[in-house]
This record gives sequence, structure tokens and C-alpha cells, in this order.
Amino acid sequence: MIGLGLNTAADTSHPALFGGLPAETQNYSAYLDGASDRIQGAGLATTWFKVMGANVEWSIHFSIKLDALNSTISFTGTSTDYVWLAVDAAGDLQLSYAISSPASTGLEKWDTNFSTGTWYDVVITATNDTNRDLKCYSNKSLRSSTVALSWAASVDNTAIAGKFTMGTFLNVVDYDFRIDRLASWSTVLTSAEVTEIYDNYPDLTADSGDYAESARLQTYYKIEEGSGTTMSDSSGNSNGDLTVINATGNFWSTDTRI
Repeated sequence: MIGLGLNTAADTSHPALFGGLPAETQNYSAYLDGASDRIQGAGLATTWFKVMGANVEWSIHFSIKLDALNSTISFTGTSTDYVWLAVDAAGDLQLSYAISSPASTGLEKWDTNFSTGTWYDVVITATNDTNRDLKCYSNKSLRSSTVALSWAASVDNTAIAGKFTMGTFLNVVDYDFRIDRLASWSTVLTSAEVTEIYDNYPDLTADSGDYAESARLQTYYKIEEGSGTTMSDSSGNSNGDLTVINATGNFWSTDTRI
């Protein structure tokens, strides 16, 4: 795949940042401080596992601001069924996943060139054909890809088995970053829809402009609570809450992408 517009510097055309009014405001993000706090879902169906699988197409979306590179963003599942999302030391995003039933695997690395202290809006999509086409957009630009590092999930940590977890890898190493808006769809978002989401920040439960996939929205965590220890799903699909584990006083941050 050919990357389009690989410059990851601030995009001054962003209407939400430079004079425009987004369709949905964002007042809070979740700050994982690299100590012991993390975000956890009770079951795999609460998050990206809901859409990933064999013979299906899907998209996932999140916004992130890293305090350090070489970080695991999320590790979900067990040694045999997992989704692992990470950023390497060069700032490149990596995705590795394996789902046993129905059988599906993926391994990809994208030249995102993330840096610390900058918000990035990420969309990853996957087609449902035999040669599954995985694409990654960062700040609405398509990124070039290569096969990611090899991955062997040899550790099955019972503390996270069967759960969605952010901010730690197997409860052994913790990472610090801010995360905002987690969403997934049972379809491939088009480049026009990715641009709509980045430029105009629509409410994902309603079609707006070039965004037309609200009916296929599967999970949607806005991360807008601002207090407490739970984050609710706004998709209307009753996916259950995400829970803040070991939260410190600075977990809810007013540092947001818009």
C-alpha cells in the first residue's frame, strides 16, 4: 500500500482546531500515567473483539497522545485469542491479532511516525476477502505498511484473560498516554468517512456529511464522564462499561484532541 501525505506535523486545516465548530465537543480524555492505572473491560465483546473475526470486515477508531514511544496501547485476551496494539521505538503503529473461533489472524506495521506530545486520530480498517487488506489512517492520511514484528503470545496472564485492557502489557509493564474516543464498526470506513471523522468530529451514532455508517457502529466509548471509575458505551448495543483500575487523581484529563 502507498502512504498518502506522510507528514505528521500539526494539520492547520483542521476546522475543530482552527476556527471551525465540531459536531461533538470533547471535554475529557483518559490519562494512563505509566504507574499502575489502566482501563479494563469485563469481556472481549465490549471492544474490538466484537468486530474482529473471520469473513467479516471491520474498522476501529481511537485518538491517542503518547508520553513515550515503544509502548503497548492495548493487549486484549489470552495467549491464543488476542488483539495487541503497540507503538514501536520509531513511532510506528503495530497490530497483531489472532482469534481462534472463527479463525482469523493479522500482523501489520504502519509508518505512522508518531511523536510524543501530539494527538493522533487513528482509524484501522480490514476487508473480508481472502487476502485481508489492513489499512491505517493517522490524522486522516493513509499510511504505508509493512509486515510487523513476529509475535508469540506465550504468556497467559489470568489477570487479563478474557478482558480488554489498556495501559499495561500483561499487568507487568505499564505505559503512559492519553486516550480518547474508542469506536468500532462492522464495515470498512471509506477515506471520505475517515476525513469526516477527523475534520468534523461527528457524533458517531448519527450519519453526518460523508459519514454514513452509524447503523454499523458496534462500540462507542466517548470517554466523557470526567469523574468516577466507569466509561459507558454510547453505541446503543449494550456492550457494558469499561472500568478504570488503580486510578490516580489525574486520570481524567482536560487535554483533548479538539
